[in-house]
Order: sequence, then C-alpha cells, then structure tokens
Amino acid sequence: MLRAKLLSPKVLVPAGIVLSAIVLAVALFPSRPSSITWERDYEKAIERARAEKKLIIADMFTDWCTLCKKMDAETFAEPQLIEKMADEYVWLKLNTETEEDGKRLQQEFAILTYPTILVLDAEGEEVDRVDRFLASPQFSETVESFVSSPDSLAALRKAVQEQANSVLARYALAEKLLNRNNYAKAASEFAKVIEIDPENREGKTDLSQYNVALCLASQQKYDEAIVQLDLLKTGFPGSGTIADAAVLRGQILHCCNKLNEAQAVLKEYVGKYPTHGHVQEVENLLAIMEAEAARK
Repeated sequence: MLRAKLLSPKVLVPAGIVLSAIVLAVALFPSRPSSITWERDYEKAIERARAEKKLIIADMFTDWCTLCKKMDAETFAEPQLIEKMADEYVWLKLNTETEEDGKRLQQEFAILTYPTILVLDAEGEEVDRVDRFLASPQFSETVESFVSSPDSLAALRKAVQEQANSVLARYALAEKLLNRNNYAKAASEFAKVIEIDPENREGKTDLSQYNVALCLASQQKYDEAIVQLDLLKTGFPGSGTIADAAVLRGQILHCCNKLNEAQAVLKEYVGKYPTHGHVQEVENLLAIMEAEAARK
C-alpha cells in the first residue's frame, strides 16, 4: 500500500515568516493606481500640493466641450499615463461654468478655449498650460517639459523676478501673457517695459506701446487704447508698428460705431501701406463697413 509522503518538519515555514515576506513584498512592490483620483476642491488641491511638494494638473472643462470628454475617455484613462503620472501630481477637475472655483480660475487665467489643462505650482501660479486635445504620450511629454522649458510661464516669471529691470525678460513674459489672452496682466508687463526703457534703446518700447493699446482694446477699453495709440504715433513716428497701429485704430473706431472715421483711417492705411500684411483684411473690413453704411 502506498503511503502519503509527509513533509519533513525542517521544510515547514513558520506562519510569522510567511506574513513578514508578504509585508516585505507589498513594501517593495506597492500597488499601482488603476485610475486618476481627481480633487474637486481647489483649496484641498493646494493644501495637498504644498504638503506633498507636487505640481497640480487642473482640468478646466465645460459640460458642452466634446474634446474635454475625449480627454477623459482616452488621455486620462490610458494605463501608461496613469502608471507614470497619477501619483506624481495632484489632479484637480473644475467646471468653469457651474463651479465657483472654476469660474474664478477661468477669469484669472483668461481661459477662452477648451480643453484647457493648467499646470499650477503649490501657490496656485500657472507653470504653463495645454490648450488643445493631446493623446496620452504627447500630453505626458508636454507636461513634463514645462518643468525645464525656458519658455514656460513659470520660467519667464522667474527670470523677471531675478532680473526686474531686464527689458527682454519683461517683454518675453508680457508676450507670453498676451498669447494666453491674459490682457490685463500682459498690459501691466508691457507698461513696465515702457517704464524701464522709455527711449527704446532695446527696441521693445514701441512694440510694448502698441501691445498695451491692443490689450486695452481687447478688454473693450477703447478710449484708453486710443490714448496709447496717440502716444505711439507721437513718441515713435518711425516705428514699424505704426501701420499696425492704424489698423487697430480703424478697428476700434468701427467697434465704437464711428464708421466715417474708421473708413478714413483704413483707406489712408491701404493707400500708404499697399503691401503691408493686413491689406486684404482691411479691404474686407472696408467692404463690410460700406455695406453697413448703405443699410443706414
């Protein structure tokens, strides 16, 4: 008769050792996240970012944004992105139309297009942003590049902090803010360029004067914008921005329903700068104004 072979007591493993081995394995190989955990409270996200010394990835969305939903379904759900990034950042999701923090950040950071994903530091300052749909590999690469990029908003802001009287640093920051449609903050930085270099030794003051006017006009502060264009015309009559300034002046007058004045300014521009880059655009605008005048 065959007998079952018993294990020798020497090969039995005590229960305590088995438990210790399991604990050690868990410590050495922690479980990986299966999804991104989103904060829905701005202050809590800031507190976590400070405590954990992490950046915040803030998904600013609306209910009607189709590409925002595509980011959720594809980019933020992609396993490799989750494995690589889920624990490296604090993730915040805010609706810019229905949540108070979302509305406030939409105004503060001039969010005009969607999707927009802000990367914020622990003080709530913008490092930079993704303002279009990106698949997961491009998204992770882009976000990671912000930390070391000299062109990121955070790097440009740091350069200004370190070189407060640098015209080039101020102008680069102002231009970045302008491209972000943050007209109020951009105008402030352009104004500082004018203050630092009123004689235009570094060739940025006349550009800044024009851009201040552009920022004001974009905020519908038309009278103030015209004042800035007048200062540009008298202060830098030979500037290459004078042609652009004429176009902007005509557009402002049109917005103010001053059709005759607008037409006069724009017709003078076409006659004076026939090869300038905005001629076709201006001719189209003049045709629109002629149609408007005919209807009155």
